This record gives sequence, C-alpha cells and structure tokens, in this order.
Amino acid sequence: MRKNWIGSLGVGWRNLRKSSKFRSLLTFAAFVGISAMFWLILTLNDSVQDGCIVSVRISNKPDSVTFISDVPKTIHVEVRDKGSSLMRSMWLKTPTVNLNFRELADDGQLICSRSDMMAALKETFGSSATIVSSSLDSLRLVYTDRPGKSVPVAVSVKASAHAGYYVYGQPASEPTRVTAYGPREIIDTLTRVFTKAYVESDLSESRSFTADLKSIRGVRLIPSNVQIKVNVEPLVAKEDMVTVVAENVPHDENLLLFPSNVRVSYYVPMSEFDDDRKAVRVVVDYNDVAAHRGERIPLRIEPVKGVNAVNPRLQSDSVEYTLVR
Repeated sequence: MRKNWIGSLGVGWRNLRKSSKFRSLLTFAAFVGISAMFWLILTLNDSVQDGCIVSVRISNKPDSVTFISDVPKTIHVEVRDKGSSLMRSMWLKTPTVNLNFRELADDGQLICSRSDMMAALKETFGSSATIVSSSLDSLRLVYTDRPGKSVPVAVSVKASAHAGYYVYGQPASEPTRVTAYGPREIIDTLTRVFTKAYVESDLSESRSFTADLKSIRGVRLIPSNVQIKVNVEPLVAKEDMVTVVAENVPHDENLLLFPSNVRVSYYVPMSEFDDDRKAVRVVVDYNDVAAHRGERIPLRIEPVKGVNAVNPRLQSDSVEYTLVR
C-alpha cells in the first residue's frame, strides 16, 4: 500500500514538472528573486535611521581599581547611515563602545564628557555615521584603588514556622562576609553590613533565597547580595525526669522536696531528640515559702541555654516541702 502511494506521488511530480504552469511559476519566482536582490542593493545605498543596544566596555583599567559607581552595561543609540554601513556595524554583530580608562580617569573619577562619548560612538559606527541620540550622552564614575575591607554580613530576616515546625538556629548567609570598597574615612569605621529586611512566615520546610545588601552611600559591596538559608525542622514530643533545684535557701536551713524529681513534657526539633542534655530546669524559690502558707511550694520552669524546648509543661505545678533548721 505504501509503495503504491509513493509511486503515485512520484508520477504526479513528474507530470507537474512537464506542465507549462510549472515552468511559468519558476519563471515568476526567478523574476521576484532578481527584483528583491536589486531592491536590497538600492536600499543598502539609501540613508537609514535605526536604533540599537550598544555594549559599554572600559578598557585599560588596572586590576587594582574598583568602581564605586555602577558601570552601565549597555546604552541605547539612534544612528543614521547608509544601510550597508549599518548592516556591517550593528545588524551583523553587537556594537560595543570602548571607553579608555587611562584617557578618562582623573583623581578617583572617570569623566566621559558628551564630546568624548560622541567620539567613542563615532569610532564604533564609523565616520560616515550620524549619532542622532544616545540614552547616555556623558558619564561620571567614581573609583578607588585602595584595597577592600572584609566585613561580616548581619542577616535581617524575621522567620516563623507553621504549627508543628520550628525555625532551627538563626538564618545564616552565604558568604558570611563581603568586601567593601570606598573612602578611607568610611571603610575604617565600617564593622558590618546588613541585608534588607525580609519576613518569612508559616514555613514548613527549610528555605533558601537571595537577599540584597543595604547600600551604603559612597561604598561598593562585592558581592551586592547573599544567599540566605532558614533551617526548619519538624517538632517531636519528648518527656524527661528533671531534678528540682531549690534557690535562695539560707545556709542554716534545708528545703526538702517531695518528690525531688518531676516529669516534664515538651517538644524538640527532630535533630535534638537523641540529645541527652536536660532541656529545662525546674526550680523552687525559698522566698515563696512565706508567700504560700501550707505544705506545697510552686514549681517554675527555666530554659537551658543551647537546648531548644518548645512548650514545656509540668505534670504538677507544685511539690510538697519540709523545712529543716
């Protein structure tokens, strides 16, 4: 079946090539192609105005120099010239304007006047081109040749977790330090830089994002942003027997407690479930004896530094006591 279909197609093509209509179509197509070629030649000799994006390149910059100002990467330029010239200079490639650092730098500033910019653009597009307009007709950049100073990054992130989860540790940045460039009077007093303020709420898993650094007038920070990591872990229930500690007891007295150990329940991040350290302290205050007439004294829970205990609860809020003098 397939061979019959291919054979029929071949016969149809041979019959079409032999027809007068096919020869007329080929002749018409040839004349259209020749006309288009002549039109293109004539058009390329006409004056044409067009806009394009021009890359900005600063050449001959010493490695020790760092720009404090933002260097534009591109500018938009309107150019008028013969079509053939524009095709060579901007249609077949991305044009680049070259600014020579050694010629334009002057005591901490690179100053490119309007005439300097027009001259650089003329060099890019050729002497026959007319620069109609440019989105940047002059340029003034501040730079420094002083070495940078490494400063720590302070993370300004307010993070909270969804119910049943816990923000584990402080949000951290990567890198933890950035390099600051600028005048001596500013850099010498700079001790840290801050990220912009971010709020991350209702988290149920760890989160990473890019954070911009707060800009400092007259200072360049490299890099200008950092990666922030917020660690989130699920909470798991845990119980522990904790010895009750008596505080503010006079030296000539003893405070006997019954029981002396109490059960505490709480939640911990999953990574700390196997930690054998006591997550909380349970204390009684001798001064509460006078305030609470009777046989029982209230218990108080205190956190332990370095261990995370969420929502700790006592099975009993007080214990019996006896004073021994």
